[in-house]
Amino acid sequence: MSQNSFPEFNEQKVEYALLDWLADAGWDTYGGPDEPDGGVQLDAKYDRDDKSEVIYWELLREQLIALNEKVTDHNVDDVITSLRRDFAGDSLLEANRNVQERLQKGRQVNLSKSDGTSEKVVVDLINHEEPEKNSLIAANQFRVRQNELVIPDVVLFVNGIPLVVTELKSLTQDSTVTDAIDDIHTYEDDAPRLFAPVLFNVAADHEHARYGAVDAPETHYNPWQPDDPIGSHSELKEMAHSLLTPGTLLDIVKHFVFYQRQPGGNAKIIPRHMQYHGTNAILQRVSRGRFENGLIWHTQGSGKSFTMFFTARNLLYRPDIIKTPQVLILVDRQNLRDQMSDDLGKLLDFEHYEIVTDGADQLQSLIEEGQSQVVVTTIQLFQDVDENIQENDETVVLSDEAHRFMEAKLGSKLDNALDSYYHFGFTGTPVNENTEAGRNTFQHYSEPRDEDGYLHHYSMENGINDDVILPVHFELRHGLDWEIDDDVMDQAHEAATGDLDFEKRDKLIQETINQQTLAELRSRRITITEEIVDHYREKLAPSGWKGMVVTPSRKAAALYGEELQKYLDPEEVRVVISSAGKSDPITRTYHTSKSERERIVDEFKDEEGDPKILVVCSMLLTGFDAPILKTIYLDRPLTNHNLLQAIARTNRPAEGKQNGEIVDFAGVFAEGNVEEALNYYPPDVREAAAEDVNELLGKFDKKLQEAIDLFDHIEIDDDPETVVECLTYLRKDAEARRRFKELYRDVEKLYDTLAPMGELEDRDTGRPQKYSWLTQVHLAYQRSMNRESEPERRLREKTKEIVDNNVDVDRMDEEFEVVEFGADHLERVRDMDAEQGITEVAGAADDYLDERSEHHPRYRRLSERVREVVDKWESDEVTADRAYEELVELEEEILSVEDEAEERGLSPSGHALFAALMDDSDEGFAEYIDGEDEAQFIAKRVDEELAERVDTSYTDWTTSKRTREDIQKLLLEVIAIEAEKPDLCKDDRFLEDARDYLIENHPDA
Repeated sequence: MSQNSFPEFNEQKVEYALLDWLADAGWDTYGGPDEPDGGVQLDAKYDRDDKSEVIYWELLREQLIALNEKVTDHNVDDVITSLRRDFAGDSLLEANRNVQERLQKGRQVNLSKSDGTSEKVVVDLINHEEPEKNSLIAANQFRVRQNELVIPDVVLFVNGIPLVVTELKSLTQDSTVTDAIDDIHTYEDDAPRLFAPVLFNVAADHEHARYGAVDAPETHYNPWQPDDPIGSHSELKEMAHSLLTPGTLLDIVKHFVFYQRQPGGNAKIIPRHMQYHGTNAILQRVSRGRFENGLIWHTQGSGKSFTMFFTARNLLYRPDIIKTPQVLILVDRQNLRDQMSDDLGKLLDFEHYEIVTDGADQLQSLIEEGQSQVVVTTIQLFQDVDENIQENDETVVLSDEAHRFMEAKLGSKLDNALDSYYHFGFTGTPVNENTEAGRNTFQHYSEPRDEDGYLHHYSMENGINDDVILPVHFELRHGLDWEIDDDVMDQAHEAATGDLDFEKRDKLIQETINQQTLAELRSRRITITEEIVDHYREKLAPSGWKGMVVTPSRKAAALYGEELQKYLDPEEVRVVISSAGKSDPITRTYHTSKSERERIVDEFKDEEGDPKILVVCSMLLTGFDAPILKTIYLDRPLTNHNLLQAIARTNRPAEGKQNGEIVDFAGVFAEGNVEEALNYYPPDVREAAAEDVNELLGKFDKKLQEAIDLFDHIEIDDDPETVVECLTYLRKDAEARRRFKELYRDVEKLYDTLAPMGELEDRDTGRPQKYSWLTQVHLAYQRSMNRESEPERRLREKTKEIVDNNVDVDRMDEEFEVVEFGADHLERVRDMDAEQGITEVAGAADDYLDERSEHHPRYRRLSERVREVVDKWESDEVTADRAYEELVELEEEILSVEDEAEERGLSPSGHALFAALMDDSDEGFAEYIDGEDEAQFIAKRVDEELAERVDTSYTDWTTSKRTREDIQKLLLEVIAIEAEKPDLCKDDRFLEDARDYLIENHPDA
């Protein structure tokens, strides 16, 4: 059976599948293959004829009475009037925040009583404790018009309020989850009113599903992993049975939403899955009422700070968990305390916290007062507080970087101050030193029931798979040749070791020559500096990334900084070391104060500014988040959690960044060394920490060959006809098309990661020839099928170089020119071969009709006919020549629509109405009309009355209630009275569709 023999899993089938899954999860669903669209059903059931309204007010009215004892038929309108004001707002996030507060806390309203008096009552919009007592509806094709008409695929309503908007795509139709996110962003612009009450959006294709807060960029749309998956291969199905269950959804609404001040405007913060599950694991343990511990092992970069904030907020405001707790958040450095303070200060709705900035006395006073609030302090201050000062017996301690709690007897100092408390450690790099006196994070924080040593775990591998962090690759450079004057070295050894015999001298050298000594040797340092500069110029500078040099001593940092400044602009290189302890003159030259270091860090994080390279010893290796940092040049033998901390500096995502990178001059990643360097971490951590760049070359070859093999039935050469043959194959085979796009994306990422690399450019290997040919097919595909006029602009930097050197872009421009749909395009396609013409016409027609078909029934039918012809050709029901001929005829017909309107003397609005009246499909109204003349008469009269009676001179005329009433009135008069077609006016669907067509196609709309 061929691929095309299988039924196509299109967007509509994804939509229906989601409705089925939601029904299983506890939602009442509207819409499906054998019934009208859910939005149409709900509109009729709850009298919603105004498409600018996003709330089913009649349903909400019923639920307000059902959920609130003091709300009755007599006074419910008092509540509705107040809520209508709350749901309006000048900006999307402002309105969303206002509504979110009402969803969480209810609405205080003066309710009138039957005796003529009134009382203040908090009215709940949602029953959070008993989700099943709410109205829970999932409906497809909910139509909203504000600036434009938007029709999301599925919307979830709680008590008539839309809480989740979903947009679904199908890979078989060249649409992905990324396209779905783009559509959601368009909807937010076109109908912001719809998103005022929305908790989050869901974007999915039939492989991947992502969710993101209202107004979130694409990078903040995340996958959701349930703690107890149902075992489905579909991410969307797993999401429907976990995140989108009524209980989870309403739990997030009530307890897991923040609004944060950010540069450029506020942002809505909702939890990632590991933050949600980790927080709930802590809450469950605290709710037992026994003082217990727990370890939250979440990889660096996964947002542990926000897990702490979600935990603290739930502890403070949920007396069902704990009554009046004092929550202590402990960090191990002042800069982390300041960062935590800054992050808390940006949260608009987080109150009741204190930052300890005045030392141990302030900390002691706060603990003695015992108020129910959050206290942020450094763990070190407990060294100077008195014993047994705890006043609040419901104290919960959250320790960041939990392994530091065990240093310098800090744990015992905390125990001395606090008599009994819950203690939860947060770490991305737990310590497990297998010695009698060693530190062991698992042992300290684990309870006997924690079989694996932790309360909740989110691994580095999880983070990479979720795109929360990036993979890190390492490249070994530790075997460099560097010049040593043997005679001078021998003389130095002789002078240093005196009359010692050979064995003693050798032992002394082994004990004294270490990485620090090597790093400070001038000849080696010069060689490595040249390597760093070459690597930076070739791999980082062209793409705007930055680097960090890690050295084994403050002196080595100073020496590397001095050497690097000889090759680069001195402003591009900054050394970040402290002035602690004794220092030699070169080291003192680069001493920095706390304020200087803060300024340097801020400047480094600026993508456009200097410095480009930081040189450090120990500073900035923990708690330093700079997505612009891609590469660490490692000349220090780090191990265990210190090594993982350093690796994590490079794995923060940024636009266009595919991976972090370690260039290893110290041999940490040499064969056999990684196991020793990460000796107390399990194999999965060692494997996920960093991958050998040479192994990536093997992956590149494998993916590249898989992509080439897609066309193994085609004789590959650089003839344009061969490219057309490849495009024809991709157009006809949906699975091949999906696989090609997926493989090319992977190959391009790997190429960009590896280049420049001699093996990539070696023509004897065939790699550059294969990759440039594959890129040629990709560019032709983007031009022909996706209608991109200059797709080479979107290539990654390194791929652009190979295109410049190997692909004749001018010839491609000529062969696959993107011509605007119109007379010139029609003339161009008449001279094409049949198969190239099919791809060209179908792609251009789809692009031209995409938006028009939503607003005009004639364009919609033409779009369906284009799809029918292509489907028949793809399934070999018609020949290429026949399909090509029919598509050219359809293009002529599409281009004649506007001329036809003009010939009939109709405006675009009137012609859309005429097309609806002549449409004999299930969506049309031809059954009511006696021929073309009658349809034209009605359309022309409506056109005349529309111009005369509907005021289009003000901004919001398309969504105003007055416009809808005026249009409905004139339709009734023209159709029911003049044309004597009352049955047509009795069809509620006609009045609604006719209004939309007249508005959407109006020149002033």
